[in-house]
Amino acid sequence: MVEITTILPKLPHGKYSGIVMIKTPFGPAVEEVPLQNSPLVSVIAQVRFPAVMSIQPDSGFVAPFQEALRRDYPILRQERQLQVLIGPSGASPHDAGVILRFEHQDPDAWQVTLAPTFVSLSAKHYTRRSDLLSRLTVVLHALDSWLDPKVCDRVGVRFIDRVSGEHLAHLPKLVRPEVLGITGALAGSEVEVVHTLADALFRLDDASELRGRWGLLPTGATYDPGIEPAAEQSWVLDLDHYTAQPGDFDLASISERVSTFCDRIYRFFRWSVTDDFLDTYGAVR
Repeated sequence: MVEITTILPKLPHGKYSGIVMIKTPFGPAVEEVPLQNSPLVSVIAQVRFPAVMSIQPDSGFVAPFQEALRRDYPILRQERQLQVLIGPSGASPHDAGVILRFEHQDPDAWQVTLAPTFVSLSAKHYTRRSDLLSRLTVVLHALDSWLDPKVCDRVGVRFIDRVSGEHLAHLPKLVRPEVLGITGALAGSEVEVVHTLADALFRLDDASELRGRWGLLPTGATYDPGIEPAAEQSWVLDLDHYTAQPGDFDLASISERVSTFCDRIYRFFRWSVTDDFLDTYGAVR
């Protein structure tokens, strides 16, 4: 892997033009800096496996899994999935079946989603990475002891940050110029940037991939059905790290991969933002 080092003019007190001293987006893990007012709006870890059609809400088959999680996720809800298929006649909705959600009393807190082909852990409010990893371990152990899946089709981790409100006016000070792109180049000009979206895919030497999408979105707009549109203009940073190579459903291997993916996503995030970004959102140093 080729590393490109960005050399920036050094300012007093060790700062480099407000840019965080992470020279490249990929490399060793960096220390996590907790943010008291984190802009993270969604985090999800998902593990996919070959379809198990017995996972249905109207049968007792799921009861052991529910009982294993009921203490932390006491609320069970059923939701019907809809997919949009694009064909010669245009877009048409398609019934993709029912999924089960096991929720905490706080609707913005952690929730577990179970479907015939995957299990996931997600939250809108996020504290520390260790919390994600420990909760996911509990979920995967419950799944393994109940369902005993033999094959893991895919492991993925996704983090989405959103900058909005008064902070949006200071975006050039919060985001690295290489990431901000034309939005930063036109800041303060007479031209209004209504919408931008960058989409990059990186393949790593372990055959995993990291997809990054970032840009400015107008009010009520979204680029992904799984992401709620904001009620105001916003800038998003969406990092999705995954591997689609099937392997054994080994809990230790899956947990290690999730931890590695979190490290890589966080390093990319820290490379993307500035010291001002960390201070703005309440960095605990």
